[in-house]
Order: sequence, then structure tokens, then C-alpha cells
Amino acid sequence: MAEPLPDLTICVAGAGPLETVRRFLRSVDETAGPVGLEVFVITSGGQEQAVALAAEYPDLTVVEQAPDRFLNPTINEVIARSTGRYFSVWDSTSVVSAGCLLSLVDFLDETPDAGVAGPKMRDERGAIQQTARTFPSFFSLFFATQYPPGRPATGWHEYAGGEADWYVGPGITISRLLLDDIGGIHPHLPLSWPIDLCRRARRAGWHVHYLNDAQATGSLAAWRQTLSMGRDMSRRRVWEACLLAVPWRLR
Repeated sequence: MAEPLPDLTICVAGAGPLETVRRFLRSVDETAGPVGLEVFVITSGGQEQAVALAAEYPDLTVVEQAPDRFLNPTINEVIARSTGRYFSVWDSTSVVSAGCLLSLVDFLDETPDAGVAGPKMRDERGAIQQTARTFPSFFSLFFATQYPPGRPATGWHEYAGGEADWYVGPGITISRLLLDDIGGIHPHLPLSWPIDLCRRARRAGWHVHYLNDAQATGSLAAWRQTLSMGRDMSRRRVWEACLLAVPWRLR
């Protein structure tokens, strides 16, 4: 008899120091409850970190990341290898709170037209992160000086849950059916793939949600640092704005 598919694939993008990865994995293990998991860790920490993770966590899959490459093509490789009904991307500085993963999976199970969902996020000082966004205007794509572009979603506040144009930040959780429908993430948008993914999802009739009862600790600053791999993205930002400004579909 075939093994049941995992409920959720966790992809830890751009793993940082080993202790932060351990902290994140402990939070997942302690809070997953009945959610069936498979876990991938993308690391650019070299062979030593990969070996240490594989030895400590034999059930996870370690994917080594070339230091001269951005993360989004590697995330696509993990998507292709994964089997979970939902696919969730985190950075290693995050911490999952009790019930977070179960709430995400239950919500997506109960809302079949939801293609993307994300948790409420606070940083380590307790400041709420504005992860639910409106799509930015055409011109603001080119002239925005802060990350992420766009404004907080209409009706968004600390205790809200609802729909948004797009979700940015660790914990972005994607339906496998959506990925089968529109394809993976944009391979040439290291920082902006979430906005492109959500735009394509909405054009295909899917919905994007943010949940108040799924909570985690993390920050948009750390998320940006992870996706950019610590690089100066000031020149890259204009290139990404140009790609976002034209219709595009991943084949």
C-alpha cells in the first residue's frame, strides 16, 4: 500500500548559522502536531554544515546552494522534488508558533480556491510585520525605495485575517494544485517572486489569504536578506521592476 503524501513540504531557504537552523527545526518539530511533513533545507554553508544537518536530522533533505546563484531557481528544484500537498517557504531566522502549520493546512483544505496563504508575523521585538500587501502601481515599481512594494492590504491590521493581493514574508504557503496550474516561481526575480506568483495566481482565479490564527516569529528585513543572499540589490531592483511590469507566465 502506497504511503500517504505529506500534508506540507517545508523549504528552509538560504539557511544561516547552524544554531538558527536548529532553532527553526525545533519549532517545527514541537508545533507540527498531526501535520505530516517533509523538510528541505537549502544551505550555502558548505559541506560541513550540510553534513552536520544530515547527521542531526536524518529525515530532512539538505540541498546545497552555490554561493554565486540566487535562491529562487533552487526553490524551484525543491518544488520539483517535493511531494507535499502544500509547499511552504521559510527562512532560518523564523520560529513557528503552536498551531501555525496546522492552521495553514486546515485553512487550505477547507478553502479550495485559496492558492496562497500566510501566517501573521511578528519580529523578535513583537512588532507586527505588514506581510499582506496590495499590488503596487506601475510607476511605484520603479521608484519604490523600501521593501516590500505596495501598501498593507485593505482592512489589514494586527488582529485581521482576510484576502490580499499578495503575501510577502516567511511562511508563504502554496497549494500544490496552484503550482500544477500556473507553474513554479519566477527564476529571474530573487526578491519579487512572491508578488509575481500571487499575481499569476489571481489571474488564474485563485485567492491569496493571510491568517490571524496562524502565527510565527520572523521579519521582512531578514526575509529580504535571505532572498537577496546579502547582496546589494539596488541595481537589480530596476531589472525586477521591468520584468514585473510586463505579462509573464512560467512554462
